[in-house]
Amino acid sequence: MRIRTQDEATLWLHSLVRAGAPRGKAAHESSTQLFQQLGNPQDALPAVHIVGTAGKGSASAALTVGLLAAGESVAAHLSPHVYDLRERFTIDASLPDWTQVVEAVDAVAAAAARMATAPTFFAATTATAVELGRQCGVDRLVIEAGIGGRVDATNVLGREDVLTIITAIGLDHTDVLGTTEQQISNEKAAVLTGRREAVLGPQPSDAVTKMIRNIARLEGVELVEVEASCDFQSDALATASAALALLGHPPVAAPATLVGRLERVEIGGRRVIFDGAHNPMKLRALAATLDERAALVIAAVGAGKDLEACAAGLGPLGETVAATTFGSGPAKPGPRGWSITSLAAALRATNGPRVVESPISELNAVVENESEPGDLVVVTGSFLHLADVRRQLS
Repeated sequence: MRIRTQDEATLWLHSLVRAGAPRGKAAHESSTQLFQQLGNPQDALPAVHIVGTAGKGSASAALTVGLLAAGESVAAHLSPHVYDLRERFTIDASLPDWTQVVEAVDAVAAAAARMATAPTFFAATTATAVELGRQCGVDRLVIEAGIGGRVDATNVLGREDVLTIITAIGLDHTDVLGTTEQQISNEKAAVLTGRREAVLGPQPSDAVTKMIRNIARLEGVELVEVEASCDFQSDALATASAALALLGHPPVAAPATLVGRLERVEIGGRRVIFDGAHNPMKLRALAATLDERAALVIAAVGAGKDLEACAAGLGPLGETVAATTFGSGPAKPGPRGWSITSLAAALRATNGPRVVESPISELNAVVENESEPGDLVVVTGSFLHLADVRRQLS
């Protein structure tokens, strides 16, 4: 099947979001096969591979800014997208034209058609980003991992000169990666095999730092460790700057803007922050970044997340939390959220903020009743409801 239009490209990619899609080792093997069918275009370009639990997107964005300032052209793979599918595969920090995307997706779909089993959505979007980079003749790839490292769909970069960045590691995706920080660290640091150089961003645990340091030593990888700074955005800048130094470029001076990460807008006279913090570590980082407690937090939590731990992380963010949820369907394939009643119960169990319950369709009234013009409203808990909430409030 040929992909000739934007709609066809979008529909084909979304068709790969399906129950029973391969996970773990099977997903990695599927991704490897997809790239082989494409001719392994990822190995024609130098690349930076970014893994971690928190801070990958911020580090990727800052690194891309620094590379562009140094005169390099960059194809980047980021995830997830919030408003536009093309956020997953940018060229020089900008959304590519749909004509370019269609051409790349057509090549990926043709490669997938030669496989016995369809690849995952994530593998296909990763391949699209790389194929776009090949078509555009960029100087470097910046590839952000999804889940883990060892069996992540992005662990297909075969060149020895791939630079690895490991951002903060914590508990997330425990059903796939393991239930301890040590197990998760081992999975993520597995991408160091065959590498020469790596950057280790600030870690919340000395045990994680020591473990990755030991893995790097055993693999013969030169490891540059970044000291913790005052907040996670500064950590991302420092981590990106350390990577730029290894590439022979100057440091990046200012944080890069990134969709759905501390994204600030004004809606109805309220100051609104959209941030996709979706695990306890990221929620704590968000709380530490805010200069004030929000009048209202609008929150949803993915059904696969630790509900109680996320509820505990949401509490400090605001005076009132509106529990909502998100779903999936033919027009919006993907995971579902914890129910409104489940999230509300978990929030009330923290004995923290006042809790209200609301579907997204009724949030305008909640904002009107629970906040005043000039107040801070924070929308968080997942990337997967940010776009719907923004459309509703706007």
